Amino acid sequence: MVLLVGGGAGALYVYKQSRPYPVWVPMPINSELSVGKRDEIVKELRARLSEQAALIKVSQAVGLAGKWQLASDEEAARRLGERLFVKLGDADSAIGKVPAIHVGVTGTKKERKISEEVAMQLMDDVCKILGIKPPVKKAP
Repeated sequence: MVLLVGGGAGALYVYKQSRPYPVWVPMPINSELSVGKRDEIVKELRARLSEQAALIKVSQAVGLAGKWQLASDEEAARRLGERLFVKLGDADSAIGKVPAIHVGVTGTKKERKISEEVAMQLMDDVCKILGIKPPVKKAP
């Protein structure tokens, strides 16, 4: 009976670690922008972030080839391109919900730390693309 309960608990843990776990960074945008302008910004960001050179740069900065056990940064960039998403959403702020652009990657719960690193690296690129000053990073 103990083995059955232990095996069930282990199987549940493995199942939960393999569930989808998208990670994104919300970037608040001006609520007075029209929906068309917001869509245009999202399309431009998706196109610029999906460029092979940008994805390779992110892959190298985070060390994705080693972490995902892939042969090269180009292969890691290709897989990152498949996982990348840029979409409109909401973000919580001091004044309530505000419109935001969500930039992130899909993954599983056991890959959460890697996904967080990738999302933060992508936000550095988003700040450069939009020409805004990146937020100050806290020292660990």
